[in-house]
Amino acid sequence: MNRKKTLSGIIAFVTLLLISSISYMLLADRDAYKYYTGLGSGLAISEDDQLIAFSYFNNGQAAIYTASQDGGDVKRVSNPEQVYHSNPQFSPDGSKILYLSQDNNQIQSLYIANVDGANPNKISDPSQHISGAVFSDDNETIFFASMPAEEFKKTEGETKEGYDLFSVKMDGSQMEQLTDRDFYTVDSLIFSREKREIFFQDYEDINAFDLEDERVYTADFSSKMPAEFFHLSLSPKLNALAYTTITDESKNKSLFEYDLFLKDLQNGEAKRLTDLNSSIVSPVFFNDKNEILFLEYLNWPQEPEEYKLRTVDIGTKKLKDIRLEMPDLESSNFVMKAIDYSVNSWTVGLLYTVLLMLITVYVKHEKVFLPSIISLVFGLLTIAASLVVAATVDPWAGIGVGMLAAGLLVCTLVLFIFAFVIKLLRKGAK
Repeated sequence: MNRKKTLSGIIAFVTLLLISSISYMLLADRDAYKYYTGLGSGLAISEDDQLIAFSYFNNGQAAIYTASQDGGDVKRVSNPEQVYHSNPQFSPDGSKILYLSQDNNQIQSLYIANVDGANPNKISDPSQHISGAVFSDDNETIFFASMPAEEFKKTEGETKEGYDLFSVKMDGSQMEQLTDRDFYTVDSLIFSREKREIFFQDYEDINAFDLEDERVYTADFSSKMPAEFFHLSLSPKLNALAYTTITDESKNKSLFEYDLFLKDLQNGEAKRLTDLNSSIVSPVFFNDKNEILFLEYLNWPQEPEEYKLRTVDIGTKKLKDIRLEMPDLESSNFVMKAIDYSVNSWTVGLLYTVLLMLITVYVKHEKVFLPSIISLVFGLLTIAASLVVAATVDPWAGIGVGMLAAGLLVCTLVLFIFAFVIKLLRKGAK
């Protein structure tokens, strides 16, 4: 009798742990960047090459920082609260800085501040989601890409509106919609002061918006680009484009690798600048040096993304690391971090299996396979549910439910083996 009571107490305790773990997983913030400290996305270089701007996570808070070109004299110039700041841009005269602020719903707003961080001002409308922005050369106008925030929240296939180009003055006044094309994506915004155009990438095309004619057309060099390319950057001085694309040697691998390339827009020739076999993001040309600043995605494609700040010499392809002299950063909450990392799908699977093992030991000899059979039924019902969800709601959600079903079936197999062993042991004892 005492053995039964003890076993009942253990079963109740494990049940409580299982319910608590499931509840925590469902309700807790599972953001991969919650406790992260390291470089974020987006880089910028001031017109005189004296300052670089970057996003940096400090215990889950991503702020904008500036530093000298060698990584020294680091200063924090934005103060996020429950949001992520990223993708900085310097004004041509170096007095202002733009950046994006992303909230918990991944909606991005556009902010402008003095280069030292003073007087931050939100210049986009709350109803807008901003994908990128760039200054004009007159230090008065900002061009940005936006779509309705409500449309951005919808799943793929449900959205009815896409991205368009807008302009706004630095004080947030005179906002004007420049296009009405509902582009699928608007990435890598580039302002060309020579041609008075805005270049941007829409999926696999490079488009240009002519500021005088107010029309969109496919850029002349678009057809000369690789089938897939990302992270465009233009150097008017060199008449060249920097971009990343899939390396030939990784095309037959399960994981594509993206290195940095340079295309001469005059003769159309392209050359590979890096051979890092990872993923290169955010390339930016220096203005007076024959170098490109970029981020190397060290743990591609995992999250949180771990970056290294580097430069490459365009002529010699020599790489150099930039070590940022970051100020003292906040220490992470060790207790909450330990709980977050310890409570996961593996924890739930283990507690579920242990609970049914304990029930298997608790039940009578003739019912020893009952917990395993119940688990099998749960697994089969979950498979059926995954098919229904994939067909009626969202394929990706269906895949998620299917992965849960697979986990249940693995646990069930372990339970059947355990029940068989228990049955043999009890038979031997008799």
